[in-house]
Amino acid sequence: MNVKLPNKLKAKLKRLANYQIAGGIIGIIWTIWLIAQTLTISGLILLIYLLAVGLYSFSIYCGRLLLKGKYELGLKLSTINQSLQIFSFALMGFAFKFVAGLYLGFSIDYTNDFKFDTKFSFSAFQININTDEELITLGFNFVAVFLVQYIMRIKEEIEENKLLQSAQIHTEESSME
Repeated sequence: MNVKLPNKLKAKLKRLANYQIAGGIIGIIWTIWLIAQTLTISGLILLIYLLAVGLYSFSIYCGRLLLKGKYELGLKLSTINQSLQIFSFALMGFAFKFVAGLYLGFSIDYTNDFKFDTKFSFSAFQININTDEELITLGFNFVAVFLVQYIMRIKEEIEENKLLQSAQIHTEESSME
């Protein structure tokens, strides 16, 4: 069944889509700038840059799906996209941080001391693979958590609209008999 969504719900989907597209574009521009600043690019460095561009492109793809009206797949993939951005970490020479949009959160640094730090940034990407750095950190992005909850509420609203429209169609069909 093709669901007709109210304008208020369409506006929410459009805001989410535009946010993800903007975050992805900023991330790709930032990655291209970093590539231009890198003097020598080894195979591993190239792979990391390609992973960054891939994740930012995924964010753009999620937004495009929502703008094209492919809400079910778009929201499912948007949930994955935002979930990847909730946690960041560095441990035993390995690190991961991905943000396509805004990062507003805190991190805990266990490296030398137990330090809390609040952070704000735009699109960011970090992968360390077997580096000599002995960092031990854990980060948490409140914006990504908010967006996952926002997506869940949108999904619920879409389901409510489906039920209402289905009940309305059923009522119209039974009144015609």
